[in-house]
Amino acid sequence: MSAFGWVRWLALAVMTLQLQACSTVATVPETKPEAAVEVDGVIIRNQLGTPVTDVRILAVAAGDFVTCGNIMARSTCSTGFPNRYYSSDKLQVSWKEYGAPQSTDEFALEPREDIDMERPARVEVIIYSPGQAGVRLVQ
Repeated sequence: MSAFGWVRWLALAVMTLQLQACSTVATVPETKPEAAVEVDGVIIRNQLGTPVTDVRILAVAAGDFVTCGNIMARSTCSTGFPNRYYSSDKLQVSWKEYGAPQSTDEFALEPREDIDMERPARVEVIIYSPGQAGVRLVQ
């Protein structure tokens, strides 16, 4: 094969790889497990008189997490994400106060009776006292 032939073959191979890298794989929509609530976002409230940083809510088993980098005193950070189903999986909240790491123990979040399981909910984290945070589902 001539040098020109190798260049053409190499160019064709590179274009084929690029097209494969851009292809998408069809995914099956996630079905709702029994006793699960659909979650579409997070609200993090800092009730302290000082800022908190590096706030993270971690789904322990899956390794999925949501973060807010810097939340000023007495303010809120919120974010939405594609709907996910939550069913008593272990969560953990961590953050920093004055640069010192803080965190909750691992816990499972149980929906209150006023949560409509047919409507999406949000996870609300409230950092209410130094080193202390509470978590609940809200609609």
